[in-house]
Amino acid sequence: MAIIFIKEDGTGLVDANVYADLADADQYLENSDRKTAWRAFSSKERQAALIQGADYLDQTYRRRYKGDRFSSTQRLEWPRNNVRDELNVLVPADEIPEEIGSSSIEYAFEAAASPLAPTPQFDESGNQIISQFEKVDVLETRVEYNPNTVSPRSFKPFPRAELVIRRWLRRLVGGLTVRI
Repeated sequence: MAIIFIKEDGTGLVDANVYADLADADQYLENSDRKTAWRAFSSKERQAALIQGADYLDQTYRRRYKGDRFSSTQRLEWPRNNVRDELNVLVPADEIPEEIGSSSIEYAFEAAASPLAPTPQFDESGNQIISQFEKVDVLETRVEYNPNTVSPRSFKPFPRAELVIRRWLRRLVGGLTVRI
C-alpha cells in the first residue's frame, strides 16, 4: 500500500501530513553531513519518518506554538495567524517558518532509526522500568525504576530539533505558557 504523503503549502490543507518533502529532507541533511545515514533508508521509510516527525512535532508543541491555527479544518498546526518573530514582525499567515520544516526533518531523522516516543515498560505493580540487567551465571538481576511513575509516558529529548524550533514557541514562565 502506498504512503499518502502531502506537504503543507501554507493554505491550511485538510490532508497535509508533512512540513517537508523528501527533497527538502535530503538537502537539509546533506547540508549537515548526515545525508548518507538518511539515504540508507528506503524512500518509503523516509516518507514514513517525515510523517512521524511532523506528527511528533505538532503533538509535542501544539499548545506552545505562537499564534493561532490558520483554519479550523487544517490537519497540521501550521500555518498560523498572529505569529510574531523575535523582532515583533508579523509573519504572514500563509508562511510556514523554515524552522518548522527543519525541526520536523530532525525528528524524522531520529524516527527513521528508532521510535520517537517508545512504549514504556512496566513491571507487574505498575512501576515504570528504565533499565534492566540480567546475568545468568551466578544469577544477578538489576532493575532501575523511574521515580516519577506518576507520568507513564517517557519521551526522549531531541536537542537538535528542539533548538531549531524554540523561536516559534511561547515562553514558559514557572510552568505556565505566556502569550506574547
